[in-house]
Amino acid sequence: MLPSPTRRCDDDGLFERRGNADAICFENDPGREALNWRPYFAVVWDSFHAAMASRVLWAAMLAIWILLAMLAPIGVREDYTTTFRFFDVYNGTRMKAMLAQGMVDPKQEDAPLGRIAEAMPEELSRKLKRVGEGDEVRIPLPMLTDALNDLIDQELKLAKGTVDEEAESKDDSKEASVSRHWYDAEAWKETVRLRELRELDEMPTEELSDSLIRRRGRLRIEAALPGVFEARSARSVLLTYGTLDFPTGFEIDRTQFESLFNQFVIPMLVHWLLGFVLVFLGILVTASIIPDMLQTGSLHLLLSKPVSRPALLIAKFVGGCAFVFLCVAQLVIGLYLIAGLRLEIWNPRILWCIPVAVFLFAVFFSVSVPAGLKWRSPIISIAAAGALAAICLVFSIISGVFDTRIVQPDRIAGLVRAGEDLLSLTNGGGLNRMDEDQLQWVPVIESKAMSNDRVLRPVAIDDDHVLTARIRNGKFNPFGSGSLDLIVLARDNDWKPQPGLRLPTATERLIPIGVTEDSGSGHTLAVNTADLLITHNRDILSSIGKKVEDEDNDTAEDGDESSDGRSPRGQGSNSIGAWLSTLVTMQGGATEEFVSILPRNVALSPPIRLAVPLAAEDATEDISSETTRLLILNGSQLQQLEPDGDPVENVWQRTQVADLARSDTPLPPVLAASSRFVIASTGDESARVFEGNELNEFYVGDWPEDIAPLSIHAVADDLFFVVTTEGSGHLLRVLDHDDASEQRLQITATLPVDDIETAMVEVAPDATTAQLIVAHDVDRISEFEVSHQSQSADISLIRSVEPERSFWRRIDRYGIGLLELLTPQVLALGDTTAGMVSGKKAFIIGGGDMETGEVVRYGIATPIISCGVFIIAMMLLSCIYFARSDF
Repeated sequence: MLPSPTRRCDDDGLFERRGNADAICFENDPGREALNWRPYFAVVWDSFHAAMASRVLWAAMLAIWILLAMLAPIGVREDYTTTFRFFDVYNGTRMKAMLAQGMVDPKQEDAPLGRIAEAMPEELSRKLKRVGEGDEVRIPLPMLTDALNDLIDQELKLAKGTVDEEAESKDDSKEASVSRHWYDAEAWKETVRLRELRELDEMPTEELSDSLIRRRGRLRIEAALPGVFEARSARSVLLTYGTLDFPTGFEIDRTQFESLFNQFVIPMLVHWLLGFVLVFLGILVTASIIPDMLQTGSLHLLLSKPVSRPALLIAKFVGGCAFVFLCVAQLVIGLYLIAGLRLEIWNPRILWCIPVAVFLFAVFFSVSVPAGLKWRSPIISIAAAGALAAICLVFSIISGVFDTRIVQPDRIAGLVRAGEDLLSLTNGGGLNRMDEDQLQWVPVIESKAMSNDRVLRPVAIDDDHVLTARIRNGKFNPFGSGSLDLIVLARDNDWKPQPGLRLPTATERLIPIGVTEDSGSGHTLAVNTADLLITHNRDILSSIGKKVEDEDNDTAEDGDESSDGRSPRGQGSNSIGAWLSTLVTMQGGATEEFVSILPRNVALSPPIRLAVPLAAEDATEDISSETTRLLILNGSQLQQLEPDGDPVENVWQRTQVADLARSDTPLPPVLAASSRFVIASTGDESARVFEGNELNEFYVGDWPEDIAPLSIHAVADDLFFVVTTEGSGHLLRVLDHDDASEQRLQITATLPVDDIETAMVEVAPDATTAQLIVAHDVDRISEFEVSHQSQSADISLIRSVEPERSFWRRIDRYGIGLLELLTPQVLALGDTTAGMVSGKKAFIIGGGDMETGEVVRYGIATPIISCGVFIIAMMLLSCIYFARSDF
């Protein structure tokens, strides 16, 4: 027989205590279901209500509304890109040398270069003359860009008919002494003008607005100084505050502005404002929740309700998080509305900042809870959360130092195979060779952490020789400092670096052309910021003492000019002395050993991508016609160059041109060419496929499965290998016309490796198989064989090599890795926020003209898992302690 209940259920579903006996509620009580949940909601509300009573909360909410009110007047407006900023200059040394040449070279007097140089201010003219005379003169970039902006102002004044009055009011100025305007239509006909400039030149000046007149002036200067400026969008976004404009130095295009806002501004606000300020205030306000709960009388009252101790503690925890949710939601929703209404960026992914910020607070609150249980002191609870923040910060700094100085310098950035030897380029500017016996990397050129030097991607000209170069202080400046010599690595010299020919200034990439198994055959192309220059491989080998038989007895003698008036050994027709030759060299022009092959009607505009098509699968042994065709993705234009005879002694011609849609996305442009297809992208989410030597458009559409290509390599006539920004690798097939599918690009296979750093493809002589070598996970190598005889390509793993790590790499993996495992990765939640808000999984930082730059991949899931496991572990320990302790 059941004993009489010692307390009963009232009408509201709550228990009434009678004495100290156990509470019982009969199963046939109709209010039993409500009794299981309503007490917990009441506890959550009590915690939330207690936090709402805090003065800190109201002060924080007032600060949020004041901040939103201060940000509300920020807006944007679009206008034409009309002025030059110092960050627009890609090649400052070239611009200085070109202006100096225009100043001192008599043949440039009536050319665009000379007319612009003549219009320079007096102080700048003196410095440019000294440069032309061979003196080392430092000219700041802002000084050069300000002078060019003055020319744009002169263009506007002339168009408005106010230039005469202005000149008369400034008789002591340089402008008053110049008898002619810097622009002349006849002189500019010899320049390579963009379609936008041609259209503006055809329009009557009176029909142009002030912005368009200034835009036309900027484009004219860009045409006169090719290869100097970064490619910029025609329109820029300017920030405004109310009716006032921010400084014009902030000009960026619309796409870049949205990317900057989503990937940096919003994550920074979450990381610092929400992650530190609001989280710290939240800890201050909620630190007393647990100690207050343990006060005499309060705990007894709570335990008198039908709740378990663990559930009571979790309810208190949820109540504290609900308070922070209220504050964060106000700020994030306010930012979302300001971004949409004022900045015209309606990105609902911004709202992901709310759960991320609350999740970040939960990490620190989960430490405050057990501290409050143990010591029943709000101060100690705050100190515990602060100690966790300090530990996470210190561990993050240590991890960052190890990653920057230990891991990143070893990360592979390029691969090349010479015969049976595999060599790799590292991010630290080093060059390593794979020791096949020990299966480890042997340094050829030492890597250096935080080095400002840049080593060019190595290329093999035969099975026994590899070419590269080291540019001193060239990591952020393509010109670097000092002379640039080709570095030749020879097998018979144990791959030790040997200086070779003098390279053109600012060389950024080497490309072998027409190489066969014969030693010294073929040519090497040097690509710099403004030119394409070529030399014989036999001359390269001769520079290191190799005797190579010269089979070509019909080559022109040194000094004989080619058909276009240029000397095949770099002394252009405008070189009138050693001092002028030096200026041409400073611009990255031809040298004694390298000959320019760039047609006069072509101007390189960074960023640039080049590709040499694969030989046809049915090609004969004479593959010169296939390998000397060169494709250039030049700005938003795909151009095909072919030599008219010998690649060195004759001028190359532009045989085909295809216009691509201009893209301002942060993705890198990609280009690859087989003997049949060419795949190109200017960096947006669309792929362009061209067929044949005529570059007939074959397909325009999205990349399959929304992949974001980082680089692309030709494997066969219709097969390509794509490395994505996420670090995955896919084989991509171009489907034939007879296929019914509208999607002409199809992923046929995916490599079973992640975090791919770089890749290279070697096509077998029979063209039915190819070897794919990928570097992944810092310095690990995996080799695959790709068989493409059937419609679906087959991939088989040949081997995977994980080189032995150095002592400090082992410390990083097992020591720092253990610390990261044991501590929540709260600082990495900034990457999580950036990935969620931008919708991207990676972004590109910097990089040279020929390279893709440094790829930063967001760790979206890892920080969430790390912090989630930490919260669960701390709350589990707190619940166990609370359930087993006598309070």
